[in-house]
Amino acid sequence: MPIYLDHNAGAPIRPAVRAALAAIADCEGNPASVHRSGQRARRALEQARMQVARLIEADPRTIIFTSGGTESNNLAIFGATAAAHGRRKVISSPIEHSSILEPLTILEGRGFEIVKVPVDGYGRVDSRAILEAIDSSTALVTLGLANSEVGTIQELAPLAASIRSAGALLHIDAAQAAGRIPIAVDVLGCDLMTLSGHKLGAPPGSGALFVRSAVRLAPQMAGGPQENGYRAGTPNLPGAVGFGAAAEVALADLADESPRICNLAERLMRGLSESIPGLPRNGPLRDRIANTLNLTFPGVLGESMLIALDLEGIEVSMGSACAAGSVEPSHVLIAMGRDPQVARSSLRISLGWSTTAAEIDRAIEIIPRVWRRVAAAEGIAGVEATP
Repeated sequence: MPIYLDHNAGAPIRPAVRAALAAIADCEGNPASVHRSGQRARRALEQARMQVARLIEADPRTIIFTSGGTESNNLAIFGATAAAHGRRKVISSPIEHSSILEPLTILEGRGFEIVKVPVDGYGRVDSRAILEAIDSSTALVTLGLANSEVGTIQELAPLAASIRSAGALLHIDAAQAAGRIPIAVDVLGCDLMTLSGHKLGAPPGSGALFVRSAVRLAPQMAGGPQENGYRAGTPNLPGAVGFGAAAEVALADLADESPRICNLAERLMRGLSESIPGLPRNGPLRDRIANTLNLTFPGVLGESMLIALDLEGIEVSMGSACAAGSVEPSHVLIAMGRDPQVARSSLRISLGWSTTAAEIDRAIEIIPRVWRRVAAAEGIAGVEATP
C-alpha cells in the first residue's frame, strides 16, 4: 500500500463519512421538494449544515454549501466586489492559493486596484502593510489563514476591526486550517470564510462559504433560491452530508489529533535531518499547521524526487494540487525570498488523519535512500540550506 503524505491536496475519505453516505444511499428526494422524500433530504442537508457550522463556531444559517474551496473563494471575491458600491481596491498577498490569485487577476483586468502585501522569509504577511493599504476605496481584504504549501498560520484577528471600520470586508480562506486548528469566526472577526470538505476526509467536490448575516454578496449563479439565494441549483446532498460527517469527526478529535500529528511530523523531520545533510524546512517552526513540512532536498530537482518517491510508494507533492504540472517554481517560496533553484528542489509533505507511526518510520527509511540515488544521478549544485 502507498504511504499517502499529501493530505493538503486532499485527505482519504474517513470511515465515518462512508457510513454517513451509506445512510443516505436511498435518499432520492430533492431537498426543495415538499413531499416526504424531499423533506428527508432537507433534514439530512440541514444536519450537515449544523455540523459544518460547529466546526467554525458559526450560525448554521450562515453556511452556504459549494463545490469546494475554489468555488467558495470565487463566490467570496467576485460576490463581494460586485456588491461593493463603487469600491475598487482589493488587498491580498502573493502567497495565496490560485483560486484567490486568479480571480484577482481577472478583477485587475476589469480596472480594480489589486494590492499584494509582502511576506517575510517564513511566509508571514506584513500586517502593517495591510493596515497602511486600507482606505475608503477598499472593498475586500482576502487572505489565507494557513498556507497550503509551508503551513504558516497568519495572525488575522487583529486586522478585523480596522478593516470593518474602513467599511471593507474580510475574507479568510480557511481551507487548510479548518479541522486542524481551533477556529471561531467571531474571534477572527471575518465576514466571509472558505471551507473545503475533502481536506478533512469528505468526498471531493464538497465545500462551504461562511457569509456573515449582515454581509451581502452578488450571486455568481442564477436560476433558483437555494442556499439563501447565493448558489442556485440543487445542492450536492452526498457532498454536504460527507462534509458534515468529516467536520464532526475532525472537531471531536482535534484535541487528541493535533498533538499526534505534531509528534509524527517532528519525528519525520528528525529522521530525515539525520540522514540528509543540509535539509532545510521552509516556513516557521511555530505558528504553523503541524501537519505540513516543506523541505528543500539538496542537489536534486523536486520533480525527480517526487517521481522517484512515487515509484517507491511514497506520495507527496511539490505544492498546491491546483498547480500540479506547472514547470514554474512555487510562487509561495519565491515570494518568501527563496532562489528559484531552491524552490524547484522543494517538496511538500503533509500528514493527516490516516497517517500512522509505522508509515512515518517507513518514510524515514525510504526518503533518504531515494534522495541519495537521485542526487547521485543529477548532482545539481547550488541548492543549499536557506534560513
